[in-house]
Amino acid sequence: MSHNHGNNDGNIKFGIILNSLYTVVEFCFGIFTGSLALIADATHNLTDTFTLSVSYFANKLAKRDANSRKTYGYGRVTILAALLNSSVMLAVAIFIAYEAVQRLNNPQSIEGGIVALVATAGIIVNGSIAFVLYKSRKDLNMRSAFIDMAFDALSSLGAVVAGLIILLTGIQWVDTIVGFIIAALLVYNTIKILYEAVHILLEGTPSDVDIDAITLAIVSNDKVISADDMHIWAIRSGYNALSCHIVVDKINIKDSCNIISTIKNSLRKDFNINHATIEVELENCQVHK
Repeated sequence: MSHNHGNNDGNIKFGIILNSLYTVVEFCFGIFTGSLALIADATHNLTDTFTLSVSYFANKLAKRDANSRKTYGYGRVTILAALLNSSVMLAVAIFIAYEAVQRLNNPQSIEGGIVALVATAGIIVNGSIAFVLYKSRKDLNMRSAFIDMAFDALSSLGAVVAGLIILLTGIQWVDTIVGFIIAALLVYNTIKILYEAVHILLEGTPSDVDIDAITLAIVSNDKVISADDMHIWAIRSGYNALSCHIVVDKINIKDSCNIISTIKNSLRKDFNINHATIEVELENCQVHK
């Protein structure tokens, strides 16, 4: 796990440095050309530096060991980071949409050639960062960073298209349309991250876990009569926990230990349940009478 976190940290640091340098350049060209598409993209890139930094420090904190006060450790800090980052992205989308409306009322002349040139550099920069983050996308915190950077690459592509259209046709309002499209795509991707982050914090059943299939797998053990009080949740991205009661015939303690061990191994291997707490009850237990 620490090896993966180390790779994540290095990838994010690469993204922070590269994105910061490009943001300064894009802001300068956006102001010089008066392009909303470039300014919108640069504004988002500025927040990317912030969100990448949040992801970086969240990964650092998540490495801390569990203790008597934080018995599950600090893994959920990365979920909080994803929640914060997606909230920032949503605010940026609203700002871009607002600026697009303002630009419709007050159109400005734009240098299409410069817009296309700078945005092409954005495709390379953002695409490179997204590429190094791609392998870590199963972690929600890293996925929010990956989606953010991949989306930025697409946004830069939109700015290139807008710049070329303006250069070839002189149609200025296409830049505003690109701004609206950028905002809409950003909202769409952000809401998905927000939903998953809140779902984890509310301890909802992970989307890739079939609770009915798990129940059937447990009761398929010939010594298990039934399973109930089933709860499955994610402690952090990719680390799922389960608690349940199983009802068995009158057996000795050794058999109970073997049953629990068999079930836990099956849960870990077949259903990605990393931490399971199973309470054994006899068929004639008062609770089940």
